[in-house]
Amino acid sequence: MRTVRFSKITAGVAAVAAAAFVAACSSSSGAASANPYGLAQSGTISSAITAGGAPFATTTKSGEPEGFLIDLDNLIAKNLGLKITYKVTTTDPALSGLTAGKYDLLAIGLVATAAREQNASFSKPIYYGYNDVVVRVGSAVSSPADLAGKRVGVSLGSTQYDYAQATLTKATLVSESLNATAISQLAAGTVDAIVLGGTQAGTLMTETSGKYKVAFAAQQTSPGAVAVSKKEPKLLAAYNAQLTKLVDNGTFLKLYDKWIAPVGAPFPTTLYTTFPAQVASDPKANPSSAS
Repeated sequence: MRTVRFSKITAGVAAVAAAAFVAACSSSSGAASANPYGLAQSGTISSAITAGGAPFATTTKSGEPEGFLIDLDNLIAKNLGLKITYKVTTTDPALSGLTAGKYDLLAIGLVATAAREQNASFSKPIYYGYNDVVVRVGSAVSSPADLAGKRVGVSLGSTQYDYAQATLTKATLVSESLNATAISQLAAGTVDAIVLGGTQAGTLMTETSGKYKVAFAAQQTSPGAVAVSKKEPKLLAAYNAQLTKLVDNGTFLKLYDKWIAPVGAPFPTTLYTTFPAQVASDPKANPSSAS
């Protein structure tokens, strides 16, 4: 009798355990389907931007985000059936927040360097740019040697900072948290030059005609791309798929013409090697050239 009783109890416990296991699996499956991309907040892409990153992303006077990446990411989020929110910060905290899971992606014009790829995944390329050394009109600076012993402002955490460290070895680098601060320093004469990305330099020239000039420049060897959390490979795959569609249907080029072309940056035809369908649709495409 004890054996029979023991068997019934054991069977009952097993049944309860099995039911709990099925319920747990069902709950886990439901949670996964409700948040298929593993977002920090289900249904919403959390993105960081910087205030001085025009034309890629910046803020209006009223604090609203605007720019090439804002329009692009808004479209991609919409096509994925998701909302997207933006928080203003600076580059280093944005990258740290991405690693910590605070953000899902960064709507910042970042260069996809090997060092950054240690902690972030990157989308397909969206741009190939330049590092521009900007000075006031009238300055005699025309080469790295001319900046020996002079003060050069550059945004900390940017690839322009890496370039300045490697190239402007005899200059005194003045670290700033934002490009806007470096520009203010140049306007005030407290630095002799600043280093900006090519599109940012173009924006500055457009907004302050005749005040500044590019003394010299160096093309970036790594592409600009959107940083995505390494914890969210499905979001990266979905982002790249939508990006490709927007390139192939001409939307990407329209956004480029709206935001980036006006600051004097022609479409970088190196991107044709990333999006080969464009070669067939554009007779002017030349994969071997780069702007």
